[in-house]
Amino acid sequence: MAIVPAGQHGGRPAPGGGLRLLWSPELAGRLHAGLPLTVLGQVGLEPPLSRLLVLGRSDTSSTGHRSLALAAAVLPEGSAGALALAPFGIGPLAGAMEPPAELRDHFRTRRTSDAIYVQDQAGADVFVVGPGVVLNQLVISCGAWPLLAPLFGPRTRARPVGDLLGVQHDLNEFCAVVGATVNAVYRRRRLDPPVIALTLRPTGLNVDSALGGLRWLGKSAADLVARLPKGTPFTPGEGLLPRATITQVTPGASFDDVGGQEEAKRELQAICLAIRDPEAYRRWGARPPKGVLLYGPPGTGKTLLARCMAREAGARFIHLRAADITSKWYGEAERRMQGAFDRARREAPAVVFFDEIDAIARAREDSHEATHRVVSTLLENMDGLQESKGVIVIAATNRPETIDAALTRPGRLDRLVEVPLPDAVGRRAIFQVHLRKAEASAGRRLFDELTPVAWDRLLDASEGFSGAEIEETVRRALEAKVRAGATEGEIGLHELLEHAATVNRPW
Repeated sequence: MAIVPAGQHGGRPAPGGGLRLLWSPELAGRLHAGLPLTVLGQVGLEPPLSRLLVLGRSDTSSTGHRSLALAAAVLPEGSAGALALAPFGIGPLAGAMEPPAELRDHFRTRRTSDAIYVQDQAGADVFVVGPGVVLNQLVISCGAWPLLAPLFGPRTRARPVGDLLGVQHDLNEFCAVVGATVNAVYRRRRLDPPVIALTLRPTGLNVDSALGGLRWLGKSAADLVARLPKGTPFTPGEGLLPRATITQVTPGASFDDVGGQEEAKRELQAICLAIRDPEAYRRWGARPPKGVLLYGPPGTGKTLLARCMAREAGARFIHLRAADITSKWYGEAERRMQGAFDRARREAPAVVFFDEIDAIARAREDSHEATHRVVSTLLENMDGLQESKGVIVIAATNRPETIDAALTRPGRLDRLVEVPLPDAVGRRAIFQVHLRKAEASAGRRLFDELTPVAWDRLLDASEGFSGAEIEETVRRALEAKVRAGATEGEIGLHELLEHAATVNRPW
């Protein structure tokens, strides 16, 4: 096998094309020298999958031997997960199917009742492809990963770290196995694998951040983390347990779940770079943005966009409302504000989201003395003497003109992003998101296929609707079927139009 020379991006191509994983020379060097648990890369995938998350670490045990552990979690999209991962025999199909051709034809494999093992030329197990702790999650790994793979079940030992060429060899093999595994899921469903190249890098998302980035894996993972004892150490080569317990786990959403608002999504996706790859700014001597103000009418998706940004960046999402900050006791509001930023710094990268910030940070000349202290604390944490690396502040408001002007100067909330009422194209995209979600939840077709003329009528009827009102229109149409006791049939245009006319408007 050819080894990629140092200084070039490496990665053995996945058999048959499709998803391809690469690795940067910096990553090989860091793994050879020692790297704590780090998010190496993540990327959204097309249905029936939703996301690929790759982690890695290398550490020296008490015996002086350095070991390397790599893991990739493949996450399904909603109810499609059972079908997506069935080719690997997970769950009721365990042991009933051979390894996919993408693995069997290019790697030496063996099959057990619960996993597929990829072996080296000597017949030793190197990587395991098997189920994760979350239903239908698929994991490709070497070493033990209790937050990704079962605590007891399929696993392989961590790889011993030898010279740099050995680390490069292991990275090449791992990238090829992950690519082949993901591509096999698509081909077994007679779909073309997405053509994506993901470069693995030491992103700087360390152990606490990596565990925080797993919060969207689902309630099962959250419950598992909550049960693990705080301060559990790592045992290199034997298992990877968290050093801190994750609390207040908040599932995120994907930008794909947001219909319309393309300009706002582009702005926030650019901000994600400041969290995922701060080195890109440092290489050019630039300061990453510190904050974003989302403004627009109620119901246009400001809070949802903030959650999406946190998920896409793999960051902790800390959601603060006025009730979380304000207090009748003197000095308590400032302490709560300070506590939120202290927590964000500890768990960086983090997104601190202030919902309805106009209730917290009104113009100080027109507000109570207590508001002065809260706003001053907020400003101090955004650009004061104490650095907030890896912390991005996002605020949302329906009334931007009431916010203290000191907040919106450069260096604080230096990006002002409008989230307006959607136009016709945006409304159609929002309708499609909610129609698709309902059908995915029900596991069957629920709505008549709309013709171009029908779409025009629906979009005319929803002129001036916010995203929340469109969601409510779909919900009411579904609720009418529930109340009528219907068990089959589809919802047509006339029903959507009827319920669109009943949606209460806030103005």
